[in-house]
Amino acid sequence: SAVEKGDTDKIAELKGYGADLTATNSDKRTPLHIACSLGNIKVVKYLLLNGASVHMKDRFDQTPLLDAIKSDHHEVIKLLKRCGAHLTLTPNQIGCQLCRAASYGNMKRLQSLQAAGANLSQPDISGRTSLHLAAMHNHEEIVKFLLASGVSAKSKDLMGITPLDMAEKMNHTEIVKLLKSAKQ
Repeated sequence: SAVEKGDTDKIAELKGYGADLTATNSDKRTPLHIACSLGNIKVVKYLLLNGASVHMKDRFDQTPLLDAIKSDHHEVIKLLKRCGAHLTLTPNQIGCQLCRAASYGNMKRLQSLQAAGANLSQPDISGRTSLHLAAMHNHEEIVKFLLASGVSAKSKDLMGITPLDMAEKMNHTEIVKLLKSAKQ
C-alpha cells in the first residue's frame, strides 16, 4: 500500500479521489497505526495533518503510540505526544514493560517508553522497578541510564529487596559500586 511504501504523493492522490485516511482494515488498524509501526515520520505527519486520530485503537487495543513504542521509533513517539497521544496502559502494564526491557538490556525500549511519558520508576506487580531488573541481570549501561533518569536505588519491592540487594546477591560488583554511589 501507499502507506507501507511511504508514498505521500500517492496518499494525497488517493485522498483527492475521496479515500478515507482514517479507514480501518479487518484488525481495525488505521493507516496511522501502520505508518507508526514502520516509523515513517513523513507519512505520520501527512496523516496527522489530514485528520488521523492519535487515539484510535485497533482490535488488539493498540494505539498508534503503542505501535511506535513497540518498534522503537523515537521521532514518531515524540510527534504523537505533541499531537496529544498518551499511554493507555495501566501502571502495572507500564511497570511490566519497563522491567522486561531492563531485564533484556533493551535501552531503546526504555527510551521509547520514557519518550511516551512512562515514569521509569513505575514498579511492576511485585514492586520491582526497572532498576531491580537491570541490577539483577548485570546491565551496567541500563543501570547508569536509570539512575541518571531519577530511578531510586533505594526502592524496595514487596519483599523489601532493593536493587543493591539484588546486585550483591548476584555478585555483580560493578553494579554494586554504581548503586552504592547513587544519590537517590
